[in-house]
Amino acid sequence: MILHKLCEYYDRIVDDPNQEIAAPGFAPQNVGFEVLLNEDGTLHSLQDIRDSSGKKPTNQVYELPYSGKRANGIAAMFLWDKPEYLLGWVPTELATTPNNESEQEAKKRGTKIDRISECFEASKILHSEIAEKIHSSEFQCVKRFFDYWKPTFLTSEHQEFLANIGTGFGVFRVVAYKNYLHQIPEVRDFWMANQGATSDSDIEGTCLISGRSATLARLHPAIKGVRDAQSSGASIVSFNDDAFTSYGKKQSYNAPVGQESAFKYATSLNRLLERDSSRKLQVGDTTCVYWSDTPSQAEDLFGFSLNSDQFEDESRANEIGNSLKRLASGEADFPDSDVGFNVLGLSPNASRLSIRFWISGTVSEILGKALAHQTRMEIVRSPKDQPWLPLWLILAQTARETKEVQPLLGGAILRSILTGGRYPESLLSAVLRRIRADRVINYPRAAIIKAVLCHNFNKDITTMLNPNRTEASYQLGRLFAALEKCQEDALPGLNATIKDRYFGAASSTPASVFPRLIRMSQHHIGKLEGGKKINAEKRSQEIVGHIETFPSHFGLVDQGLFAIGYYHQRQSFFTKKDPEQAELQSVK
Repeated sequence: MILHKLCEYYDRIVDDPNQEIAAPGFAPQNVGFEVLLNEDGTLHSLQDIRDSSGKKPTNQVYELPYSGKRANGIAAMFLWDKPEYLLGWVPTELATTPNNESEQEAKKRGTKIDRISECFEASKILHSEIAEKIHSSEFQCVKRFFDYWKPTFLTSEHQEFLANIGTGFGVFRVVAYKNYLHQIPEVRDFWMANQGATSDSDIEGTCLISGRSATLARLHPAIKGVRDAQSSGASIVSFNDDAFTSYGKKQSYNAPVGQESAFKYATSLNRLLERDSSRKLQVGDTTCVYWSDTPSQAEDLFGFSLNSDQFEDESRANEIGNSLKRLASGEADFPDSDVGFNVLGLSPNASRLSIRFWISGTVSEILGKALAHQTRMEIVRSPKDQPWLPLWLILAQTARETKEVQPLLGGAILRSILTGGRYPESLLSAVLRRIRADRVINYPRAAIIKAVLCHNFNKDITTMLNPNRTEASYQLGRLFAALEKCQEDALPGLNATIKDRYFGAASSTPASVFPRLIRMSQHHIGKLEGGKKINAEKRSQEIVGHIETFPSHFGLVDQGLFAIGYYHQRQSFFTKKDPEQAELQSVK
């Protein structure tokens, strides 16, 4: 189902004149340098073609001829490759004999050098064979180059250049021409017509995706762009152990997928995973991509609902945010509500990728669940706080530093949002643990606690202060905020308040702390004068009137309610009330 939907996404983009995607037989690759040839095939120079506009050079991405994943064997790529394949380059650390080198180390180093020679020879054979089939004067320069070139021709300047070029591949260009050789129309036409000729598979079978008879892919294209996976790419479909064989079918023939279908799904997924893709979310260790079956505004709406930071254009972000508000309030209908919508979560697993989750439904189903999550997160906030909390900010509230966030928590949160299931039980405890550690109860943390309590524990928590809640934990949170405000008014300029010393104990074992805090507050009230003193006394009396006793212990749910009560009361101090609301609260 996943691969089938990705193939359909490829067909959708191909049919869209406003979008470009790699043609069959081609794939995007990172390119860092060019091998510049003279027309007689001799080497003119090696040129760095990385983008240097940023803080550090970055590789260019080009659509290059692709014949399948190389894996661990020796297989040359057509008109592009590593320096070892194109030039027979032996890194200095291999070419130089270290002092006191043991016989075993020397043998190992010699094996690596021999392998590089085999790589260069494989590239020479490939280009020489294809040169006989392409009638292009430019391309013949490559054949002349491989006939003439020897790795010993590399100078010390060449060695230093290749050592510093990084991970980018190299491509060919003839000095008298502007285009790279892989961009020549005759070359592209030949490759598209004969891409199967260079395949390492000759097994025919029924493709599980298309249902048609096709040449099956022995190795599937690599998937790049998943955080913490191998930079060279990883596989979704892969078999490399005898335990995985079935009826004598080895490698990917266990899950027969035609070469064309394998190309389509891999190209689609790599496009969604591109660095600047607007259809990608990073949530903890999970890289998530999403798309609709047909072009739809829902793709932007969905992305914004879970990561409002992805739109740098402020006017565009405001437009999408307003559209989401109308959808959440029921003032507007879902766009393309019956169109299919797909969400795929991936995480790294050695040289392969793990499917963390796969959720497919209609726009109204999946976008509706994302909006329901944001609705649960709604709580009173300052004008500077963003109304749509991105997932990365939610995760940031669970740990002191990003690297300390639980690896699996992000994917679990996103899966619970999109399925409508319970939030991970560890989310509430992680946020409360951070509050006890740094004594900060901010808008994101309060919003998370409210969402978990509402969804997981069926607590009906209002967006703003509710003075008439019956839970002692909520009222004690309010009381703690009131006592703190009294202290701040009595002793302006304090570096630390009762929150910095007593919040953890007050929220977990209130009976051991509150009697002392109330006695302390009497001294603070005594320092106040006029209206401040009257307001402080009335506020404390109103809250205490809702509390029958100080419980000896609070569990996680009550600790969450305590934090919400504290946050609500603090926000109430700084929220301007309209006359009707002020009168209502005074009556209550």
